[in-house]
Amino acid sequence: MVINQKGGNKSKKMGRKFLSAPVDKKLRLAKEDGEIYAVVTKLLGQGMFYANDPDGKERLCVMRNKFKGRSKRDNVVALGGWVLIGERDFESCAKPKHDLLEVYNDIEKNKLKKSGNPIFAKLKSDYDNVIIDEEDGIDFDDTDKYNELEDLIAGEEDNSDNSDNIYSSYKDAPAITIDGEDVDIDDI
Repeated sequence: MVINQKGGNKSKKMGRKFLSAPVDKKLRLAKEDGEIYAVVTKLLGQGMFYANDPDGKERLCVMRNKFKGRSKRDNVVALGGWVLIGERDFESCAKPKHDLLEVYNDIEKNKLKKSGNPIFAKLKSDYDNVIIDEEDGIDFDDTDKYNELEDLIAGEEDNSDNSDNIYSSYKDAPAITIDGEDVDIDDI
């Protein structure tokens, strides 16, 4: 066993027996009728959250113990995250609960989008403006925001050439008044 010789905040953060997580896990897809893809919209606490399915219907979801505690490290449910949920066939009420079956990270999200299934095009949230792709860099999902950003950058470059609207030196700056008297910066 490895002896911790540093101690304090430089100590081992987690037992080594829990670190052997699979590097590239297999992507789980919906196979049965009761499995639904959804986007997390609201976290309620106590292992519960709301998620919107591709039709826009809000569903109440419950995290199983598999996604809590030590297993939470690779299964963090966050706003705008994609999840696979399962319907409860045995519940018959106005607002039935659903079970969390899978949490998708950003890399898995991109794989699902590139699969060509039209369901993934319907899964949108307010948190999906930027998609990070390892090969190409940063791609903007919303082209209008991308064009606005380019115009803003171009406008800043144009303003940097003109120093008419920016004080070129402190002599052109307006006078400072303290207790009703004008103070000249050169006198200080």
